[in-house]
Amino acid sequence: MAEKQQISKEFLAEAKGCLRITTDDQVINTEIVSLIKACQRDLIRNGITPSLANGLEDSLIKMAVLTYLKAEFGLDNKNRDKFRASYEQLRADLSLTDDYITEKKVS
Repeated sequence: MAEKQQISKEFLAEAKGCLRITTDDQVINTEIVSLIKACQRDLIRNGITPSLANGLEDSLIKMAVLTYLKAEFGLDNKNRDKFRASYEQLRADLSLTDDYITEKKVS
């Protein structure tokens, strides 16, 4: 499945801030964007509606993505397990909430 959703510069900047990254390195930016997209796919795979997972506007979705980034970014991450467990719990909670697994009908 092709991923057409672009990550906004604003969200990329927010993600870099969360990771405490101040440089503008294309390799780092590419890794962060790849991780964001992987998280979005993981949320969708676990029942979250694509519009919410890809939109990155809902505060709980944003927190899930940022927590995923904190778990997965970098090679020597001593807090990986803590952040991964936090992400997995939030993902499970979202997947049990109707607002996150049912597409809203536009009237």
